[in-house]
Order: sequence, then C-alpha cells, then structure tokens
Amino acid sequence: MDLYKGQVDPKHQVHDFNPGITPSGLFWVIRIPDESVEVDLDEAEASMDLSDLDIEDYHDIVNAVHDGPSVPANVSYHIRWHGVKDRVHVRDEKNEFVGNFIEDTATIRWSARTENFKFVSDPANTSTTLFAEIGKERNGEFFS
Repeated sequence: MDLYKGQVDPKHQVHDFNPGITPSGLFWVIRIPDESVEVDLDEAEASMDLSDLDIEDYHDIVNAVHDGPSVPANVSYHIRWHGVKDRVHVRDEKNEFVGNFIEDTATIRWSARTENFKFVSDPANTSTTLFAEIGKERNGEFFS
C-alpha cells in the first residue's frame, strides 16, 4: 500500500509499504495464512483479513524497486468483495488460461504503523470502488 501527500505520483509519495524483493527476484508478493482469506464464488463474496503483518516501509516506489533502505512496519487489511456487476468467462487455448470471474464491489479498511508513524484509513463503508473482481482461474499444467 502506498500513501501520497497530494497528487498520486512518485514525487508526492511519502510511504511505500511492501514485503520487499526475494533473492529469486519475486517482488511485493508473500504467502498469507489460508485462514486469512474466505471465498464463496456461488454467493459472489470474498474477504481478506490480516492483522499486524510485518512488512517494510520503503518510503517511495523508486527506493522499493531498487530494494533500498527501509524501516520495519506492520499493516492490517480488512477487505470485502461482494455483489455482482458482471460475470465473465475467459478461455485462452494458446496461452493455456481459463477463468471465471465476477466483477463486483469492494470495501477496504487498512492501517500501517512504523516506530514514528501511524496511518488509519477512513471506515470501510466510505470506500469507493473503481474496479473489483474475484474469480477462479487455471493455467499452465492445470489448464484443461
């Protein structure tokens, strides 16, 4: 998650919370506990709840991409997806990809904390959804 003071662009970024880059080059991705996620595609609902996840604050995207200096931080996320705006089925034989997706709405409440800084978002019910989607996909050796 990123925080900006003013316009959303790199020169206005003040915090960049992410898990860093692994030795293999995988960036900004970590495994979260299975119990943190619930999905019910039949009901078009999903949630992700994480509390006090240890992470780093890289300050800005440029520093993060270079795996530059960071400070310890922790974040909490409470995200809910629900409703159905559209259902989409995608099948791409050439790239071995198939998926069923539900375009919906989402709400989020999140917070971040470092030794010298704390941020708490507005309540989840004030969220504005520009795009949200949940679904199930198969690819590669699982494609068929």
